[in-house]
Amino acid sequence: MSDSPIERLLQALERLDADAVAAMMATDGRILTVDGRRAEGVEAVRQLVADFMADLRSASYTVTAQWHVDDVWIAEVESTYELKDQSLTGAIPRAFIVQHSPAGLTDVRVYGARERPLTDHAPGVGGLWIGGRWIPPL
Repeated sequence: MSDSPIERLLQALERLDADAVAAMMATDGRILTVDGRRAEGVEAVRQLVADFMADLRSASYTVTAQWHVDDVWIAEVESTYELKDQSLTGAIPRAFIVQHSPAGLTDVRVYGARERPLTDHAPGVGGLWIGGRWIPPL
């Protein structure tokens, strides 16, 4: 098994195993998802990951590049998802940044490269697409 905490995290995500992801976290570990959702603490992380997985039939991840400096790991990843409605995404570029300590993962951040331009909005309606979610005008 690789010593990369990112590769171990991706293996748990591929198994759609929110419990395994939570078990990797430090007690006060944090996660930031590509769509801007955040969680802090093992149970909150477990719930966020379980919510993410609820719509998936399968997930696969391919690490295309990886770096490690001190306790921080960074990886470029191609993510592919099959949703429960059997729709399939292509390889979506992601960047994972993980801080690891002897207590577990202390910080997990996932960034994406498929966000819509800031000027992209629903016709005739104000607001913005941010992180793949529609934010209506105030």
